Amino acid sequence: MSSHKFELLDEEVEALLDQVADKLEFAIGRCKSQEERKRILSEIERSLNDASGSLLEMDIEARKAPAEFRGTMANKVQRYQNEVTRYQGRLEQERSSQMATRAALFSNSDSNDNFDNEIRRQVQQGTAILERTSASIARSTAIAVETERVGTDVLGELGTQRETLTRTRDRLIDTDAELSRSKRIIRSMSRNVLYNKILLILIIILECCILGAVIYWKFFMK
Repeated sequence: MSSHKFELLDEEVEALLDQVADKLEFAIGRCKSQEERKRILSEIERSLNDASGSLLEMDIEARKAPAEFRGTMANKVQRYQNEVTRYQGRLEQERSSQMATRAALFSNSDSNDNFDNEIRRQVQQGTAILERTSASIARSTAIAVETERVGTDVLGELGTQRETLTRTRDRLIDTDAELSRSKRIIRSMSRNVLYNKILLILIIILECCILGAVIYWKFFMK
């Protein structure tokens, strides 16, 4: 994997889900009282909430990862999310079963005090659940804000890179134009040099002819 943080979160989520699976499969079946069962269900809920929070952080790491790792990391996050959803469904089933058992107990009980105490415990439990849910939402909100900040930074960096590439392209265009002008000048200079060579050759030939004529007139005409 490309992210050490992702690997640590992966190990954390896997450990939490193993604990949840063990409690759902074995610990609940060994409960000897409703209070113990309620405690285990609360532990399962906390573990699932912690796993959900860690999965949000894993998703952020996966989105920031290089392209060659991103698909594998995203698939692992999705698999864990499916497991969390499945365990949450099992948790709701166990709670529904517990509530049905309590309803049966209440229907057979003639003690109003015990009923009031049970209602009070349920309210306290509901309050605790709401507090944990609020904490989880707050953590998710913080992660979302961090994700937005990272996205904003990435967009800003991309904008800067775009400006740099635009300036580089403009310089390349100017350089290409300068090279074209330089080529035209070099070709013009080459033609001038060639013309000068031809002219020089003609002058030399003319001088040779004049010199020959002078020699002929001086030595052979007399």
